[in-house]
Amino acid sequence: MSRIILPLVLLVGVGGCVTRQAHQGVVAERDRLTTQNARLQNQIEALEVSTSSLGEELEATLEEHEDLVVAQAECVEEVATLRQSETRLGTRLADQSVELVRSQQELETARAELDRLTATYTTLMSDLESEVASGQIQIEQLREGIRVNVSDEILFASGSTQLDPVGRAVLNKLAEQLLSMDHHIEIQGHTDDRAVRGDLSRRFPSNWELAAARAGEVVRLFQQSGINGERLTLVSFAAYDPIGPNDDAENRAQNRRIEIRLKPRGRSTVGQAESLPSAVMAPE
Repeated sequence: MSRIILPLVLLVGVGGCVTRQAHQGVVAERDRLTTQNARLQNQIEALEVSTSSLGEELEATLEEHEDLVVAQAECVEEVATLRQSETRLGTRLADQSVELVRSQQELETARAELDRLTATYTTLMSDLESEVASGQIQIEQLREGIRVNVSDEILFASGSTQLDPVGRAVLNKLAEQLLSMDHHIEIQGHTDDRAVRGDLSRRFPSNWELAAARAGEVVRLFQQSGINGERLTLVSFAAYDPIGPNDDAENRAQNRRIEIRLKPRGRSTVGQAESLPSAVMAPE
């Protein structure tokens, strides 16, 4: 009996020792897993913090990207606007360059015309020296022409539209000088403000016709002298372009006139008394 009980005791003792070791192993494994779990939990928390931070950075990056897209669109629009401005400026610069060239050409032309007018003035003063000295003709160089005043006393007799012989001789001599020149010649007829009276009123209902008739006499004389009709222009101003008030006999006599204006060819001369040449006086 004792032989049977001893092995059982030994077996029970051995079985109890194995259980403690297993328990210790389980406890150790538990502690290891607990530590690992804590470490993983820390890693998870760190990852969650990192993920949150990355999410914020991603959101900020997306917002910045959107801002960059908007800025890029604005830059593209600004570049397009600048290119349009550059095109407009280029066009303006080209136009200004053309205008500058044209202005320089006009300046050169004006200088050449001034030289020609000066030469014409000098020639007329020399060739008509005796008429100028006697007071029959007055010659003055203007900005764009030459003014020639012929005394009204030698052009028309009172109440006539026919040239006086003395006035005809003076105009013939003037025509000889104009024949060798190339200026445009405008003959203007002017009267005072009094209505046409006497025999003249039957032929000329108003001062318009009277002024035109007297200017026509000078035009015919110049053309008969050989001046090309293309260079001649006849204009009637009647009493509507006086050089002074019609308040006394002397002023009315000054307003009754034939003005001969010389100007370089190619420019309009009608109605530009302040810048065109010459005047010839004629009484009614």
